[in-house]
Formats: sequence, structure tokens, C-alpha cells
Amino acid sequence: MSDHHHIPQAEKFDAKKGAKLKGLFLGAAGVGLVGAGATFAMSPTLGAHAWLFAFFYFFTVLVGCFFWNCLHHATDSEWSVVVRRQIENLASLLKYIGVFFIPIALCTTILYAWFTADPKTDILLAGTKSTYLNKPFFWARALAFFGLLFLLPNILRKRSMAQDKDGAASHTFTMRKAAIAGIPTLAICLTFAGIDWLKALNHHWYSTMWGVYLFAGAAGASMALIILTCKWLQSQGYLKPVTEEHYHLMGKFLFAFTVFWAYIGFSQYMLITYANIDEETLYFRVRNTGSWNYLSMFLVFGRFFFMFVPLLFQGLKKSRGIIFCASWILFMQFLDLFIIIMPELSPDGFSFAGLIATIFPWLGIAGCLGLLFLKHLGQGCVFPTKDPRLAESLKFTN
Repeated sequence: MSDHHHIPQAEKFDAKKGAKLKGLFLGAAGVGLVGAGATFAMSPTLGAHAWLFAFFYFFTVLVGCFFWNCLHHATDSEWSVVVRRQIENLASLLKYIGVFFIPIALCTTILYAWFTADPKTDILLAGTKSTYLNKPFFWARALAFFGLLFLLPNILRKRSMAQDKDGAASHTFTMRKAAIAGIPTLAICLTFAGIDWLKALNHHWYSTMWGVYLFAGAAGASMALIILTCKWLQSQGYLKPVTEEHYHLMGKFLFAFTVFWAYIGFSQYMLITYANIDEETLYFRVRNTGSWNYLSMFLVFGRFFFMFVPLLFQGLKKSRGIIFCASWILFMQFLDLFIIIMPELSPDGFSFAGLIATIFPWLGIAGCLGLLFLKHLGQGCVFPTKDPRLAESLKFTN
């Protein structure tokens, strides 16, 4: 490579610099898991819904990180090489996500009415839905989701780290093949997991745009997490090759999926309300009435209108303002999934008890995953050092 002398030295993460964050994650995990356990002891139904919310929040964000990793390799991107290792570290946390599904697996009869419903008395379940919504197929799908999401992200990360040692181009070709297989895989897993674990909370409801809506939210929220991760590492003296130009492009993706989320959300709402079919309007009838309507309106204005104008500006994407925007998008993902799940438990209106109950498992899972991320961070270089496209990534401009 003619620009070899410009390639920066490899950066290894010093665990001492993550000591404060590790303590914070430990505290969050402890408080969150104890609080989640106490909530379940007081109200198994509330505890189960709260855990489902927290689990699916992190499931969507990590699947989104896997999407960005696959997109990098499938399109042979140059710009993202310097941030790719952190995308890999986040996406590879999917191998642990199945552990956090165990409480949901133990609470299926609490969460899903179809598990105990009699097809003879449930007209919709007795029809074609019973072909899909049956227990053996449900468990088989769950195992397939976790198996595939365990395998592919880790293939990408292991090959990437192996390339740091030998610089072999063969790793790049292998990662490209795995990534091309990964894109339809993650699309199928996210779509059908969203149907199985969220949409089936009310198995009478129909929506043909559900999977795309969940993907739009996951892609935007995961890019927000990637931005915050890179910013934190830079505050600790790492990721020196990442420049304002890289944040500018990541901000563009954040803007793109802010618009895409709004487009899909509006399309789903418009088509369902226009058709006015009972089995389709179930979802919005609850969320557009009472106190849930106020939260739904706040979500629309907060995630789209509030972010649309700031993210238009190039200067914000290249400044610390991108930290606020990324944090806000992650908060909006929290609100989005809260509105998806909790009205099924409390259709009459929002309750602060439900909000507090969701915070505990969210903190617990966040703390555990944060500790695992710090472990991954110390296992290799902070950015790929022998990727053949590194030199181009260092020179990237928009």
C-alpha cells in the first residue's frame, strides 16, 4: 500500500480506562436485576411484560448493529473500516441474547393468550393462524433465531480479528460471503421474532408492515449506539483515525432512518385506518385513545419532527451535537417499544408503575451487556489494523 506509512499504530484498550464504566454497569446490573425480580414477585404479569420490553429493546439494537456490519462487507465499504471493530463488538453480543430470553420462555402463558386459547372457540386461531401459532413451531423458530444470530456475527468478528494478525485478504472475501448471507438472515429473524414476541401479544391483530417498521427503528437506534460508543472511546484517547467526516456520514444514516421510520410508521397507520378492518385497527384503537394517545403523539413529534431539522445540518453532525441526537434516538426507541408492549397489559391508560417496572429490567440487561462489551473491547485492537481498505477509510471525505 502506497500510504502504508500513514497507517496509525494499533490501539489496544486499557481496562483501567473502563473501570468507572465497569462499576456503573455492575451497579446497573445489580439494581436492575433485583428490581426486576421484585417486580415479578409482586406482579408476574407486569414483570413478564416489563422484561419482554427490555429484552426486545436490546434485541433490536444489537440486530441493527449486525445489519451495519453486514452492510459494510456486502457493499465493500471503505469509510466504515475505522469504526467497524466497535460495530463487530456490539453485534457479537447477540450470542448472549438468548440467555435473556429465558424469563420470557418461562412466562409464555402469561404473555401470550394464544398459548392457552382453545382453537375451537377462537375463530381466528382456528383458521390459518394456527398453522403458524402453535407451540412446536414457536420454539423451533426461537431456536433458529438465536442459532443464526449466534453464528454469523461471531464469524465476522473472528475473521476480522484474525486479519489483524496475518493481514490475509482471504478473510475479507469470507466476511463478504457471510455478510451477504447475513442480510436476509437478520431480516427474517427480526421480522418473525417481532411477530412471535410482540405482535402475538394480541394474536388477532394483522399488519403486513410490522417487520419493516421494527427494522427501521432498529437500524436508526443501532447507528445511534455506534456513534455514542465511538465518541466515548475517543474521549478515552482511542479511535484517533475517526474524524468529523466519519461522524458526518454516520449522522446522514441517522437522518435517513429517522425519515424512513416515519415513512413506514405513517404508511402502516394510514393503510390500516383507511381500510378500517376490525382485525387491523385493534392496535391503534388502544394507542390512539386516552393517555396512550399523548405518548403516541410525543413519539411521532419526538422521533421525527424534533430530529428532522437538526440532522439536516452538516455542522451538527460534525460537532458534539451528534451526541445529543444519538442519545435522543435511543430514548425514542425506548418509548416506541414501551408503546408497543405496555398497552397490551394496560389498555385503559399509561401508568407510572408500568414505566418504573420497565426501567428495572432495562437497567439489568444494559448492565450485563455493557460488562460483556467491555470484555470484548479488551480482546483485540480498537480498529482493524490490516484491512486492505484501511488507508482509504483514513482519507475518507463526504
